[in-house]
Amino acid sequence: MNYNKFLNLFLSFLLINSSLLVIYSVFFPDSTFLFFQQTYLEVLAIADTGGNGHLNLLTYPLSLYLMCTFGCIQYLRTQNIFYLNFLTVLWTIVLISRIISLLVIGNVQIDLYFFFGILTEFFIAPIHIYLRSKIIKVS
Repeated sequence: MNYNKFLNLFLSFLLINSSLLVIYSVFFPDSTFLFFQQTYLEVLAIADTGGNGHLNLLTYPLSLYLMCTFGCIQYLRTQNIFYLNFLTVLWTIVLISRIISLLVIGNVQIDLYFFFGILTEFFIAPIHIYLRSKIIKVS
């Protein structure tokens, strides 16, 4: 199996998704989000509580999306393992954060966001780790 091609395909898919999320979070937070029949903010179950809350709604998710977009573009452009390591650490931290939030808060609702958001976070980091180990082994 050619792991480099699979990794490039995986990162291209991740790049498209993170870029789409950047566009929705910045320009269309109140419009219907893809096929969810809810707005971007409703899908994420984020509410503007006043004060600086609206800034937080954009800053924190957008930081993750932009870091992922940057890492994907840089790896696809240079094929430098540093950017793959960066993405692996990034998504491992997201996974650990998600696990902590589930343990502390619990109360998970099974809806579309669960399948397309939360559940996918449990696959992204392990896929990165697996492909990273195969790429390093081949090199």
